[in-house]
Amino acid sequence: MAYTPALPNAFDKGLIPIDVRKEYFSELIQESPFINFTGNTQDSVIQVVYLDNGSGGSTTFAFKKELDYKSTTNGFAQISGTGEDLQFFYDRIEVEKRSKADRLTGIQIVKLQTPIDVYDALKPALIKQHKRNIVYRLLKSATFDSYAGNFGSGPVVDRVQYGTDTIIGSNWNASMITAADALAGNGPTNGGVSVQAIKNMRRMAMQGGSTYEREKRINPYEQKVLKGAPAPMFVYFMSPSSFKSLEQDDDWKNYYFRSLIELPNQPTGLTGSLFRGVIDGVLIYEVEELENFRVGTDQGFARANAWNLFCGAQAFGLAWHGVPWFTQEITNHQNEVEMAYQEFRGEKAIKFPSFVNPNVSIENGIIHHIVRL
Repeated sequence: MAYTPALPNAFDKGLIPIDVRKEYFSELIQESPFINFTGNTQDSVIQVVYLDNGSGGSTTFAFKKELDYKSTTNGFAQISGTGEDLQFFYDRIEVEKRSKADRLTGIQIVKLQTPIDVYDALKPALIKQHKRNIVYRLLKSATFDSYAGNFGSGPVVDRVQYGTDTIIGSNWNASMITAADALAGNGPTNGGVSVQAIKNMRRMAMQGGSTYEREKRINPYEQKVLKGAPAPMFVYFMSPSSFKSLEQDDDWKNYYFRSLIELPNQPTGLTGSLFRGVIDGVLIYEVEELENFRVGTDQGFARANAWNLFCGAQAFGLAWHGVPWFTQEITNHQNEVEMAYQEFRGEKAIKFPSFVNPNVSIENGIIHHIVRL
């Protein structure tokens, strides 16, 4: 939904910071390639928090460890003093001032030679950049922002898979470089993407690691499907370059065609993301922005690897303090106009203390999938 000011003068400065900002914010979220996975509850893959007036420089995401569901007090046994302590965890997202501007030079000449609405020429470029920046920063928070300085360790084994193998390396915090370099090839039977690899990650998410409840289980998110019925789903974000190995897997063809009738209201494509099908309740999406986060020789690996993300509920937190706003500046005797959006925003892959090692943080809703290219 494009916004066109109902004014003869497209340079009206009063309109842009006040009336446009809320419409722009709605437009930005609704057109995001991750719109299906955003929401304001812990059941969403991307939990969005919006605070109208802000709350300082950070936002806190809280969650608690589940109680032991196996033990109870029975019969005449004493109840007092046997209560299990609730354990609460939290993660904090730092909110920063973000800005981006674009400029149109020689506006009188441009309008004379080619009739153009200056406002409509500047705004769409900012919206496109802003949408892609949100996707990029979310993915970066789970990859390079978390592990760029520590590829020698990387994610713990209960939150990472290499190729099709369930686990490579016996150490609970195996070297990401060593494990990726051990992949024998990029086909679906070893180092690439396969139906079996995606099933492995689904099983790891549901049982809480390589063994049952070794770590916190990853909850599925609730997707509304036909007639509004909720369905527990996971989502697998993969880079286009790694999709070729999945296409080579003979098992993929069966799931690929079945997916077209499994979710009749599921879109086949989104701007910036491509829906490819469903494997046992796991939505498969190509996300081109993941190509920014390949790991290879520049990071100490023997060869290039894709970094894909298997996600459940509350994998990411995305916070705004206040509504993004537009500003406009006209200079050089009104020959140049520059427009910018400004906002207070933060994003992060949400983490909690590992059950295996409380001194290490582990992803709340993400399994990392390192795939050989």
